[in-house]
Amino acid sequence: MKNKRNLSLYIHVPFCVQKCRYCDFYSAAAGEDEKRAYTALLCREIKSWGERLRKDYKLYTVFLGGGTPSCLAPECLVRIGQTIRESFECSDLIEYTTEANPGTVTKEHLTAWQQMGINRVSLGLQSAVNEELSMLGRIHTYEQFLETYHQVRESGIDNINVDVMAAIPGQTMESYQKTLRRIVKLQPEHISSYSLIVEPGTVFGDWEENGTLNRPNEETDRAMYQWTKRFLDENGYHRYEVSNYAHKDMECVHNCVYWTGGEYLGVGVNASSYLGGYRFQVPLQAKQYEAYIKKLEESVSIDAVNKDRILECMQDVEKVERTAQMEEFMFLGLRMIQGISKQEFSSRFGVDIMSVYGPVIQRYEQEHLLEQTRDGYLCLTEHGIDVSNQILADFLIDTES
Repeated sequence: MKNKRNLSLYIHVPFCVQKCRYCDFYSAAAGEDEKRAYTALLCREIKSWGERLRKDYKLYTVFLGGGTPSCLAPECLVRIGQTIRESFECSDLIEYTTEANPGTVTKEHLTAWQQMGINRVSLGLQSAVNEELSMLGRIHTYEQFLETYHQVRESGIDNINVDVMAAIPGQTMESYQKTLRRIVKLQPEHISSYSLIVEPGTVFGDWEENGTLNRPNEETDRAMYQWTKRFLDENGYHRYEVSNYAHKDMECVHNCVYWTGGEYLGVGVNASSYLGGYRFQVPLQAKQYEAYIKKLEESVSIDAVNKDRILECMQDVEKVERTAQMEEFMFLGLRMIQGISKQEFSSRFGVDIMSVYGPVIQRYEQEHLLEQTRDGYLCLTEHGIDVSNQILADFLIDTES
């Protein structure tokens, strides 16, 4: 019997009750009829991909993201879950995550998640201070988050992530510490702590442009970052990626697939994929989505994902060449605290890592920003992680030299 390859499936649900002031993801408000219509299209897309990939791939992880997946009615979620299991082999599916926003989860959602087999929930808290939530444009209060958290826990989910944001406009070191202390008291299995990034085209982007965005200064942002590491480590959360912390063996497997160069399929408007050596994206505009699915369904007879008649359905198609694969292996893998395996590099690319990156590695080792471990890994040092952006840029290969 042929050994099937692991595949991670990402499903994009582009609906929110309202747009947060910092968000530049593709999302919008929608009525129930529009959500049901989107669900039907999504299921057609999942089924169509399943027909061509099932013989070569088995699902390893599934992640429902957005937007706000919990904006969908429970019956829509159940329909998506049924379609996934009917379309793909799920015998080795080890992690099945849904994102959810406090204030959108009902008892019926919890029942739907149980029917789907959801075993991990990621809750978007961002702050435990209501004034900061209001500043962000969130629809919930901290009290509503607590209610949702306990509902999820009591439903039997034993793997919960909580998202936290630092450097929020108006936030102080004291208010950030209050947020993290409140979360740790709940003992979720996983905590993600990110500094706010102000993106163009968002409300915050406009405020920053006109000089009215009152953000903590860079020194305070850095102090929040350093304190997070110490505090979470003291409370049993090990950092396994620059912004992610977990109890032992509770790392997010799906995200690790991204960081280690695994294959993933994105379905839904604006979702991205890396499959068969190609990177591609579902069309962004909702009006193009149905036409894309129709074209995809008409290509069922094509066996491989890297055939032109399938890829012509997509946008931003890119053949990821060997050099780019090496670069991504390095600057994604080095985001993880354990770093990258030198043996894995050699196995994937057929060359010794030092023959490609020797001068860069030696330079940063001398500066004590990189180190090689006894078990054959190359990883950033503690200080290297703090200045990782400038280091990772040096792993781009100059093909003209």
